[in-house]
Amino acid sequence: MMAHYLSAFRVPERNGTDVALTLSYDRVARVRRSVPATPPTEVRNSHPDQRYQVWISGDHEVLTPEREQDHVITVRGNHITVSSVRENVAATIGVRVVRQLIMRGGETCGGQAVHAGAVVANGDGVLVGGQPGAGKTSVLTRLVEDHGAAALSNDRTVVVPDDAGTWRAVGVPLAWRFTPEGIGGSPRLSGALAHTTPRRGGGLTDSKVELTPLEVSQILDNPTTSTTQVTRVIVLMRSPNEQPVTPDARSLRRHLDFGRADFFADDWLNIRPHLPGNANNPTDPDAWWTTLAGLPVQVICWGDPVELARVAAIIAGGAR
Repeated sequence: MMAHYLSAFRVPERNGTDVALTLSYDRVARVRRSVPATPPTEVRNSHPDQRYQVWISGDHEVLTPEREQDHVITVRGNHITVSSVRENVAATIGVRVVRQLIMRGGETCGGQAVHAGAVVANGDGVLVGGQPGAGKTSVLTRLVEDHGAAALSNDRTVVVPDDAGTWRAVGVPLAWRFTPEGIGGSPRLSGALAHTTPRRGGGLTDSKVELTPLEVSQILDNPTTSTTQVTRVIVLMRSPNEQPVTPDARSLRRHLDFGRADFFADDWLNIRPHLPGNANNPTDPDAWWTTLAGLPVQVICWGDPVELARVAAIIAGGAR
């Protein structure tokens, strides 16, 4: 299962953190017995449906899920161990840990996550962002399927400054979520799903079908890349009667910022202090968005899904 999410992704080289996964009922039981009889130090949310009780003792922390007893997490500085009684649980939690390392590592390097996917199209690293319903996934799929772009990420991308004074996009391993309308617009997706059941199941989640990054790569017959230099930013708006906004820092932030409600922003492993970089001096958000807006930014408005093929063609061709 981890290969379905992590085969094309990587943690930034400067992260310096190691993650170990172990399958052992005895180890899980032993770690759970080691926590103090006193109430936990705190409770943290790692996911909308996952909360951990946390005991902090000396140089390490022990995290145990509130509802299940099938795994535990031990964090000792930049060493993270996930112990589980089942392979699928270890893989699921392992993927979540790697997501944290990518996002928290990006932040300590002066970056942050944006509500955008990314592709490499004709040699250009392109961020394709927008609010929910803006058509990001459908346009990204068309860029890969119709124009040979290499996908990097779907809905969330960490954007970090690099040593050359430019920006790099780093993919965050998440499922691609397709509306039935979006699947219908892709011959390869609709053809594949007519004969196979997605790994995450055939049911709809919030009216969407979820595919792993590896499934998308295999169905679209195009390998996923892990990082690219960002050369331009596309902001999609589903507003046919509205003129494109001026692409300044304020509008860019309005359409690409996840905001305070972003549960992925929680450092539930408390690893940020242990990562190299500017961990204790967060980047000024206003200055960050102003700098990102210094890239070429294009706002594309659309109203009818039949226009999305044209939108993808505009992006692939670099036209304005």
